[in-house]
Amino acid sequence: MKLLYVAPIRLPTEKAHGIQIMETCAALSRAGVEVELVVPDRKTHIQEDAFEYYNIKERFRITRLRTPDTVSYGRAGFLFYAVIFALRAARFARRAKADVVYTRDPTTLCVCSLCGVRPLAWEVHTAHPGVPAFITRNVRAFIAITRGLARWYEARGVPADALHVAPDAVDLAAFDAIRDREHERSSLRERLGVSADSKIALYLGSFGLYAWKGVDVARAAAELAPDVKWLFVGGSPEECEELKRGAPGQVLTHPRVRREDIAALICAADVLLLPNKSGDPASERDTSPMKLFEYMASGVPLVASDIPSLREIVDEHTAFLVPPNDPQALADAVRVALSQPREALRRADAAHAAVQAYTWDKRAEGLLAFLERCRSLRH
Repeated sequence: MKLLYVAPIRLPTEKAHGIQIMETCAALSRAGVEVELVVPDRKTHIQEDAFEYYNIKERFRITRLRTPDTVSYGRAGFLFYAVIFALRAARFARRAKADVVYTRDPTTLCVCSLCGVRPLAWEVHTAHPGVPAFITRNVRAFIAITRGLARWYEARGVPADALHVAPDAVDLAAFDAIRDREHERSSLRERLGVSADSKIALYLGSFGLYAWKGVDVARAAAELAPDVKWLFVGGSPEECEELKRGAPGQVLTHPRVRREDIAALICAADVLLLPNKSGDPASERDTSPMKLFEYMASGVPLVASDIPSLREIVDEHTAFLVPPNDPQALADAVRVALSQPREALRRADAAHAAVQAYTWDKRAEGLLAFLERCRSLRH
């Protein structure tokens, strides 16, 4: 199978979608698919090669299409950029004669559909009520990252046999490579300037991009548990400074780290935090956080919000689940995880066993089988 993955992204990008797209392409390539990733030639401040930046060994073709970079000109500028790229990608796709044209971008999907590009596969990461039904009827395969999202599309007329659920995934090898956890623990505490016996609750991810990720809830929880070091990693230097402003001494921050350093960082913590909020469909229904699977792979206890999207993957046997939007509940659960090491280890081991089903390669195998089935059903 020849698959054209069309993505209007800056590559490399420090944002999570870059990792997800590159890992998906690499895993499909390992599964025997001839993959070509098509992106705009947008400039990026990251100087490294995309494969090196994302620490991906599998090589596949990356094609860059000339596209005016008008993203900085606001919403209209971004729309112009997205449409021009999609038009050029559609022309490229017609010449490429791929078996599948795959995208997760609604603008690319709409333009390719209107330009007669077929067959189309759409990986959906949120609900898109604005995409017209006559466009979605041209989509051969829908890939939803949560069951809740799949139900949303099915309720709006997408046939069940055109839907496949594929949560995000993890590279287990990165965690298997961590041989000396005590060294990682002591090294992290030394870098942070805290005592060697400090207990660390770690949040890894963006700080201010999406309010529903619950960074504010975790920061409030930190004030209720001064005996724990609350480490927030993943913001820009400015975001780190803002999060620290007025915070108690147990709140620690660190800017984004290199992808190759994430596994060691996670394994050096005592508790891992996923404080997603309720009240937003993006959090309750649509999200499949890559860090959830990384947390599970680490063997470190996980404290997570009890919301439907996360419950698709974890439960009381694999995590400490807490009511969302509740700093006190989050602080209490962190204390419980630290004070009950045998129970915490039991849940962490169960999470590690469960995450074996969520590797990028297994995700790609499921995707490939689904795409092949969709092709055969329509022939």
